[in-house]
Amino acid sequence: MKESMKKYFGWGATIVIAGGLTLLIFFCIYKFGALAAGIKKLINILMPVIVGIGIAYVLSPAYNWARRKFQRLFYYTFHWRGRRAIQWAAILAMVCTFVGAGALICGLLALIIPQIITSISSMAVSLPNNLMNLSNSLQRLLRSNPELEEQAMSLYAQAINYAEEWIQNSIAPSIQDALGYVSIGVMNTVSFLKNFFIGIIVAVYLLAGQQRFMRGIKRCIYAIFDVHWGNIITEYAHYANQTFTGFIGGKLLDSFIIFLICCVVLPIMNMPYAMLISVIVGVTNIIPFFGPFIGAIPSFIIIFIADPLKSLYFLIYVLILQQFDGNILGPKILGNSTGLSSFWVLFAILLFGGLFGFAGMLLGVPVFAVLYHILTDIITRALKDKELPEEAADYAWLDHIDESSHVVVHRAMEKEDKQAAEAMAQPAAEPAPEQEAPDGEDK
Repeated sequence: MKESMKKYFGWGATIVIAGGLTLLIFFCIYKFGALAAGIKKLINILMPVIVGIGIAYVLSPAYNWARRKFQRLFYYTFHWRGRRAIQWAAILAMVCTFVGAGALICGLLALIIPQIITSISSMAVSLPNNLMNLSNSLQRLLRSNPELEEQAMSLYAQAINYAEEWIQNSIAPSIQDALGYVSIGVMNTVSFLKNFFIGIIVAVYLLAGQQRFMRGIKRCIYAIFDVHWGNIITEYAHYANQTFTGFIGGKLLDSFIIFLICCVVLPIMNMPYAMLISVIVGVTNIIPFFGPFIGAIPSFIIIFIADPLKSLYFLIYVLILQQFDGNILGPKILGNSTGLSSFWVLFAILLFGGLFGFAGMLLGVPVFAVLYHILTDIITRALKDKELPEEAADYAWLDHIDESSHVVVHRAMEKEDKQAAEAMAQPAAEPAPEQEAPDGEDK
């Protein structure tokens, strides 16, 4: 009787939970606008905490390293033991971490910003002359080709008409709103500074109590879930932390090295506005896959206005630089930190970039890598429970699986397919054996 009651109670609880989830999904779809507005408002309220979590996460490796070094120093040099050494090590590590990060950021800004201002000022002063020289060069080119000149003049007239209509319909009505945009920009700047400084305070508390917070989170996980699922969730959390730390840290280091290379090579090539171009290339290189193209387009336009011939040299330089970064520097620094193929990297950037903009393009790859790993692990566990082959290579050229023995039955393969299957079955570290060349052909 008790067993049947437990069974019926379990079915009833399952139906109630499924119905509740269905109603929740329907409400989220039907009231999506209000839900999105509520989430946006909640994010704005919690933005200082979100900024603080980000700062603490980025600085935690440096803080933990410094704390261990100070603990070792107090233990072996001053022979301090217990809570005293731990507290002083944490205080000194916190001070060194934030002072070092602040000094690094201020030093980079002090080095970069004056040269960027100089480049922009020089570009603003020389822009009319550069445009005039570019126009004269185009005119001389067109005069030697009457047909090309006629087509260019037609396109020029269409562009002028479009520009006049755009100014009348778009620019003129919005001039009155310019002051409003300026005030909104000022308020956004003040809000950013407020969130940033409060975020630093939040980061200090998070770093100081990170062990306590982690113990509390793990305690909650094992209180809510059983040991099996608690271990799985903890494993996924460790993987996510390693993926984010490796990818973001490696990408920042990779982009900084690219920036330094540009700072050295572009002045040697006598490129105009070298520091400005270096900053653009270095910052946009943070974005995977599309970053080099995003940075090359505005840089090419800026150089083209100043010197069209050097803009072609710049394109060649960027192509060589990105080949070096993609094939040598990037793999050395990042390795295979995400475990994603090129297609899934492109898919993640397009998906998360379309949903969340620049932040999505930057963080979409590690987020998708974690989701991909979890889904792959779930599929592997499900196949293992069904006593089916777990490796993807076992399903190549599959015809069917025997229902009784669970043995994979392959379809008949052509000679080329069989060679490909044998090559895929070999370990990645061992190269495939060299095939004998047919008679009359060179090996």
